[in-house]
Amino acid sequence: MKRPAISYPEAVPGPTRLTAARAVAGALVAAFALSACQVPGESVPGPGPAVRQVDSTTAPEPQDEFVYVAMGDSYTAAPLFPLAEQEQINGCLRSDANYPALVADQLDVAFTDVSCSGASTTSMFAVQRFVDNERPPQLDSLQAETDLVTLGIGANDFRYFSKMIFTCLKVAKRDPQGAPCREKNLTPRGRDRIEKNLGQIRANVARVVREIARRAPEARILLIGYPQLLPAEGTCRAKLPLAVGDYEYTRDLNLRLANAVRRGGVSAGAEFVDLVEASQGHDICSDEPWVAGIRGAPQRAMGLHPYPEEQRAVADLVVGLL
Repeated sequence: MKRPAISYPEAVPGPTRLTAARAVAGALVAAFALSACQVPGESVPGPGPAVRQVDSTTAPEPQDEFVYVAMGDSYTAAPLFPLAEQEQINGCLRSDANYPALVADQLDVAFTDVSCSGASTTSMFAVQRFVDNERPPQLDSLQAETDLVTLGIGANDFRYFSKMIFTCLKVAKRDPQGAPCREKNLTPRGRDRIEKNLGQIRANVARVVREIARRAPEARILLIGYPQLLPAEGTCRAKLPLAVGDYEYTRDLNLRLANAVRRGGVSAGAEFVDLVEASQGHDICSDEPWVAGIRGAPQRAMGLHPYPEEQRAVADLVVGLL
């Protein structure tokens, strides 16, 4: 297949371009996960193979076609929306209609999707264990001829997403009208226990982007951020039974995570797709949510994961940027 005629702008508002030698670089990200995978998170190790809508054990051979690789966690994999047949039992809970598939369809190119529910930045460099299976490092899906990489990662490092949501849900009954989660995570010195990991998450994301650029020097790297999950005001405890006072706390942690991912990726040369801005009016409590509540929706989204509408919006943002 011949490479499509994609025009890359000289300058894109906000994102930082890579060097001229990599005229096609930038980065994309989006994917969280519940507890399906084993994710170390604290440190980022070293290398391993790929998937081309079906997992493979070796990176694809160089070829004269546009090469697109999608990497990330469950906000990229989009579990239950709907699942590819081979992903239902032993796979990464990866949908065959997630945003990488939609981007590839709009661009009319083949693609390799190695996103996996539960992935952290460690999963980029080291084997990821999913149920009884092992998946090779996501970075091993790259080759020197890769033209486009989309990336969504960071929320599972240090179990940040799980602590931000599930820890807060667990303590909500202690004081339903108060902010028991905020109080629980406050250290004697007044520092938040969850927030303290954001600096390392930022550094981890930057390291992943730099390694993508090293392995695929001609690739444009698009880093996809995380959407805003909670509204600026109000609650919806039927969908997300947090304590009333912890809605603001959890929203603040969500926005701080999105900012840390952005800063890490852009500092390393990625282009950034801002889902916080794009998701305004589409939080979990809204009439048109992009992310499901705690119970999820059969064949549409796992609990606290993207709906098809969010994945279509991300795909449109990516194609629009290209």
